[in-house]
Amino acid sequence: MVFAKVKIVAVALFISWLTMSVPARAGDSGFILEQKSAVCGDVKLYTSSKAFKLVHKSTGCQLIMKTPAWKVDFFNPTSKVLFETDARKWTGESSNFLAGLISASRFSGMVEQDTKKNATRIAGLHCNETHLVRPGKLPPNIRQNMNELRGATYYGTNELSLPAEVAFVLQRFYRIPTVKGFPVRLDIFHLSGYKKNELDTTACEKSKLASSTFDVPIGYRRVVRAGDVVVANKEGLLQDMSDGLGTEFGTHK
Repeated sequence: MVFAKVKIVAVALFISWLTMSVPARAGDSGFILEQKSAVCGDVKLYTSSKAFKLVHKSTGCQLIMKTPAWKVDFFNPTSKVLFETDARKWTGESSNFLAGLISASRFSGMVEQDTKKNATRIAGLHCNETHLVRPGKLPPNIRQNMNELRGATYYGTNELSLPAEVAFVLQRFYRIPTVKGFPVRLDIFHLSGYKKNELDTTACEKSKLASSTFDVPIGYRRVVRAGDVVVANKEGLLQDMSDGLGTEFGTHK
Protein backbone atom coordinates (compact mmCIF):
# COMPACT_ATOMS: atom_id res chain seq x y z
CA MET A 1 0.00 0.00 0.00
CA VAL A 2 2.83 2.38 0.93
CA PHE A 3 4.61 1.58 -2.33
CA ALA A 4 1.42 2.33 -4.31
CA LYS A 5 1.05 5.73 -2.59
CA VAL A 6 4.69 6.57 -3.32
CA LYS A 7 4.17 5.61 -6.96
CA ILE A 8 1.04 7.78 -7.23
CA VAL A 9 2.90 10.78 -5.74
CA ALA A 10 5.82 10.26 -8.14
CA VAL A 11 3.48 10.15 -11.14
CA ALA A 12 1.69 13.27 -9.92
CA LEU A 13 5.00 15.12 -9.54
CA PHE A 14 6.06 14.03 -13.03
CA ILE A 15 2.77 15.25 -14.55
CA SER A 16 3.12 18.53 -12.64
CA TRP A 17 6.66 18.94 -14.03
CA LEU A 18 5.41 18.32 -17.56
CA THR A 19 2.62 20.86 -17.12
CA MET A 20 5.10 23.51 -16.01
CA SER A 21 7.61 22.64 -18.73
CA VAL A 22 5.37 22.54 -21.83
CA PRO A 23 4.39 26.25 -21.96
CA ALA A 24 8.04 27.32 -21.85
CA ARG A 25 8.86 25.07 -24.79
CA ALA A 26 5.60 25.66 -26.63
CA GLY A 27 5.90 29.40 -27.03
CA ASP A 28 7.81 32.58 -26.36
CA SER A 29 6.77 36.18 -25.80
CA GLY A 30 7.35 38.32 -28.86
CA PHE A 31 5.90 40.79 -31.34
CA ILE A 32 3.85 40.66 -34.54
CA LEU A 33 4.46 43.58 -36.90
CA GLU A 34 2.89 44.76 -40.15
CA GLN A 35 5.18 46.71 -42.49
CA LYS A 36 4.74 48.38 -45.87
CA SER A 37 7.67 48.71 -48.26
CA ALA A 38 7.57 50.80 -51.43
CA VAL A 39 10.12 48.36 -52.88
CA CYS A 40 8.89 44.94 -51.72
CA GLY A 41 5.25 45.42 -50.81
CA ASP A 42 3.49 44.37 -47.60
CA VAL A 43 5.06 41.96 -45.11
CA LYS A 44 4.15 40.44 -41.75
CA LEU A 45 6.89 39.89 -39.20
CA TYR A 46 7.06 37.62 -36.16
CA THR A 47 9.86 38.23 -33.65
CA SER A 48 10.95 36.74 -30.34
CA SER A 49 14.28 36.69 -28.54
CA LYS A 50 14.97 33.32 -30.16
CA ALA A 51 13.62 33.61 -33.71
CA PHE A 52 12.45 35.84 -36.57
CA LYS A 53 10.01 35.21 -39.40
CA LEU A 54 9.02 37.30 -42.42
CA VAL A 55 5.99 36.53 -44.59
CA HIS A 56 5.79 38.33 -47.93
CA LYS A 57 2.05 38.78 -48.43
CA SER A 58 1.81 39.02 -52.21
CA THR A 59 3.75 35.83 -52.95
CA GLY A 60 3.68 33.81 -49.73
CA CYS A 61 7.49 33.58 -49.65
CA GLN A 62 8.79 33.22 -46.10
CA LEU A 63 12.11 33.87 -44.39
CA ILE A 64 13.05 32.35 -41.02
CA MET A 65 16.07 32.87 -38.77
CA LYS A 66 16.62 31.18 -35.39
CA THR A 67 19.08 31.01 -32.52
CA PRO A 68 21.89 30.07 -32.16
CA ALA A 69 23.23 30.35 -35.73
CA TRP A 70 20.65 32.85 -37.07
CA LYS A 71 21.14 31.50 -40.60
CA VAL A 72 18.61 32.34 -43.31
CA ASP A 73 16.00 29.87 -44.58
CA PHE A 74 14.05 31.41 -47.48
CA PHE A 75 11.27 29.31 -48.97
CA ASN A 76 7.78 29.18 -50.46
CA PRO A 77 5.09 26.73 -49.33
CA THR A 78 3.47 26.79 -52.79
CA SER A 79 6.50 25.92 -54.90
CA LYS A 80 8.11 23.91 -52.06
CA VAL A 81 11.67 25.09 -52.71
CA LEU A 82 14.09 26.34 -50.07
CA PHE A 83 17.28 28.41 -50.08
CA GLU A 84 19.65 28.44 -47.10
CA THR A 85 22.59 30.75 -46.43
CA ASP A 86 24.60 32.55 -43.78
CA ALA A 87 23.01 35.85 -42.72
CA ARG A 88 25.97 37.95 -43.83
CA LYS A 89 25.91 36.32 -47.27
CA TRP A 90 22.28 37.22 -47.86
CA THR A 91 22.13 39.43 -50.96
CA GLY A 92 18.56 40.59 -50.57
CA GLU A 93 16.94 38.80 -53.49
CA SER A 94 13.31 39.11 -52.54
CA SER A 95 9.89 38.30 -53.88
CA ASN A 96 9.08 41.41 -55.87
CA PHE A 97 9.94 42.53 -59.39
CA LEU A 98 10.57 46.11 -58.32
CA ALA A 99 13.05 44.98 -55.66
CA GLY A 100 15.10 43.32 -58.39
CA LEU A 101 15.46 46.68 -60.13
CA ILE A 102 16.42 48.72 -57.08
CA SER A 103 19.79 48.46 -55.39
CA ALA A 104 20.77 49.48 -51.87
CA SER A 105 23.83 51.09 -53.50
CA ARG A 106 21.70 54.22 -54.07
CA PHE A 107 22.59 55.04 -50.45
CA SER A 108 26.32 54.58 -51.02
CA GLY A 109 28.28 57.72 -50.29
CA MET A 110 25.87 58.80 -47.58
CA VAL A 111 27.14 59.24 -44.04
CA GLU A 112 25.34 59.31 -40.70
CA GLN A 113 25.05 62.96 -39.76
CA ASP A 114 23.50 62.47 -36.32
CA THR A 115 21.35 60.08 -34.30
CA LYS A 116 18.68 61.10 -31.82
CA LYS A 117 18.04 58.45 -29.17
CA ASN A 118 14.39 57.50 -28.60
CA ALA A 119 13.35 60.44 -30.76
CA THR A 120 9.87 59.13 -31.52
CA ARG A 121 7.42 56.27 -31.11
CA ILE A 122 6.19 54.39 -34.16
CA ALA A 123 3.51 51.71 -33.77
CA GLY A 124 4.27 51.78 -30.05
CA LEU A 125 8.03 51.19 -30.46
CA HIS A 126 10.68 53.62 -29.18
CA CYS A 127 12.82 54.52 -32.19
CA ASN A 128 16.18 56.20 -32.70
CA GLU A 129 16.21 58.71 -35.57
CA THR A 130 19.32 58.69 -37.78
CA HIS A 131 19.89 61.28 -40.52
CA LEU A 132 21.98 60.29 -43.54
CA VAL A 133 23.36 62.87 -45.97
CA ARG A 134 25.74 63.14 -48.91
CA PRO A 135 28.74 65.12 -47.64
CA GLY A 136 30.53 67.83 -49.64
CA LYS A 137 29.84 68.92 -53.18
CA LEU A 138 27.80 66.50 -55.26
CA PRO A 139 29.41 65.20 -58.47
CA PRO A 140 27.90 66.42 -61.79
CA ASN A 141 26.32 63.07 -62.67
CA ILE A 142 24.28 63.19 -59.46
CA ARG A 143 23.40 66.90 -59.59
CA GLN A 144 21.86 66.46 -63.04
CA ASN A 145 19.40 63.81 -61.85
CA MET A 146 16.70 65.23 -59.59
CA ASN A 147 15.60 61.69 -58.69
CA GLU A 148 18.96 61.03 -57.03
CA LEU A 149 18.84 60.88 -53.26
CA ARG A 150 20.33 63.68 -51.21
CA GLY A 151 19.49 62.17 -47.85
CA ALA A 152 17.40 59.81 -45.79
CA THR A 153 16.01 59.48 -42.27
CA TYR A 154 16.15 56.01 -40.72
CA TYR A 155 14.07 55.03 -37.70
CA GLY A 156 15.34 51.93 -35.89
CA THR A 157 14.41 50.27 -32.62
CA ASN A 158 16.30 48.16 -30.09
CA GLU A 159 13.14 46.93 -28.33
CA LEU A 160 12.81 43.63 -30.19
CA SER A 161 15.86 41.87 -28.66
CA LEU A 162 17.18 40.58 -31.98
CA PRO A 163 20.81 40.28 -33.13
CA ALA A 164 22.34 42.57 -35.74
CA GLU A 165 22.16 39.75 -38.31
CA VAL A 166 18.36 39.99 -38.41
CA ALA A 167 18.37 43.75 -39.02
CA PHE A 168 21.02 43.28 -41.71
CA VAL A 169 18.97 40.64 -43.56
CA LEU A 170 15.78 42.70 -43.39
CA GLN A 171 17.59 45.83 -44.58
CA ARG A 172 18.94 43.88 -47.56
CA PHE A 173 15.44 42.54 -48.25
CA TYR A 174 14.03 46.09 -48.33
CA ARG A 175 17.03 47.62 -50.18
CA ILE A 176 17.60 50.19 -47.44
CA PRO A 177 20.73 51.44 -45.60
CA THR A 178 22.40 49.11 -43.10
CA VAL A 179 22.03 51.38 -40.07
CA LYS A 180 22.01 50.08 -36.48
CA GLY A 181 18.65 49.08 -35.07
CA PHE A 182 15.74 47.00 -36.35
CA PRO A 183 14.16 48.95 -39.26
CA VAL A 184 10.82 50.56 -38.43
CA ARG A 185 10.55 53.46 -40.90
CA LEU A 186 12.60 55.06 -43.69
CA ASP A 187 12.01 58.41 -45.39
CA ILE A 188 14.07 59.35 -48.46
CA PHE A 189 14.71 62.82 -49.90
CA HIS A 190 15.37 63.49 -53.59
CA LEU A 191 17.51 66.35 -54.87
CA SER A 192 14.32 67.92 -56.22
CA GLY A 193 13.11 68.26 -52.63
CA TYR A 194 10.58 65.44 -52.97
CA LYS A 195 10.13 63.37 -49.80
CA LYS A 196 8.95 59.77 -49.93
CA ASN A 197 8.13 57.28 -47.20
CA GLU A 198 9.80 54.09 -48.41
CA LEU A 199 9.20 51.87 -45.38
CA ASP A 200 6.71 52.11 -42.55
CA THR A 201 5.46 49.98 -39.67
CA THR A 202 1.68 50.17 -39.57
CA ALA A 203 1.06 47.89 -36.58
CA CYS A 204 2.93 46.17 -33.76
CA GLU A 205 1.47 44.02 -31.01
CA LYS A 206 2.94 41.92 -28.24
CA SER A 207 1.99 38.28 -28.51
CA LYS A 208 2.73 34.78 -27.28
CA LEU A 209 4.21 32.98 -30.28
CA ALA A 210 4.04 29.21 -30.61
CA SER A 211 7.35 27.54 -31.40
CA SER A 212 5.74 26.09 -34.55
CA THR A 213 5.55 29.66 -35.90
CA PHE A 214 9.26 29.36 -36.68
CA ASP A 215 9.33 25.81 -38.03
CA VAL A 216 11.39 25.41 -41.21
CA PRO A 217 9.71 22.92 -43.57
CA ILE A 218 11.40 19.63 -44.35
CA GLY A 219 11.40 17.78 -47.65
CA TYR A 220 11.54 20.92 -49.81
CA ARG A 221 13.75 20.97 -52.91
CA ARG A 222 16.89 22.99 -52.18
CA VAL A 223 18.05 25.66 -54.61
CA VAL A 224 21.36 27.51 -54.93
CA ARG A 225 20.07 31.11 -55.10
CA ALA A 226 17.42 33.07 -53.27
CA GLY A 227 16.19 34.20 -56.66
CA ASP A 228 15.41 30.58 -57.51
CA VAL A 229 12.77 30.58 -54.77
CA VAL A 230 11.15 33.58 -56.43
CA VAL A 231 11.38 32.06 -59.92
CA ALA A 232 9.95 28.76 -58.70
CA ASN A 233 7.13 30.65 -57.05
CA LYS A 234 6.28 32.48 -60.27
CA GLU A 235 6.36 29.20 -62.18
CA GLY A 236 4.02 27.70 -59.60
CA LEU A 237 1.60 30.61 -59.95
CA LEU A 238 1.66 30.30 -63.74
CA GLN A 239 0.99 26.57 -63.45
CA ASP A 240 -1.94 27.24 -61.12
CA MET A 241 -3.34 29.74 -63.63
CA SER A 242 -2.84 27.27 -66.46
CA ASP A 243 -4.57 24.50 -64.51
CA GLY A 244 -7.47 26.82 -63.75
CA LEU A 245 -7.86 27.79 -67.39
CA GLY A 246 -7.68 24.15 -68.41
CA THR A 247 -10.44 23.28 -65.97
CA GLU A 248 -12.68 26.14 -67.05
CA PHE A 249 -12.12 26.21 -70.80
CA GLY A 250 -10.70 22.79 -71.60
CA THR A 251 -7.07 21.81 -72.04
CA HIS A 252 -5.42 22.89 -75.29
CA LYS A 253 -3.47 20.17 -77.10
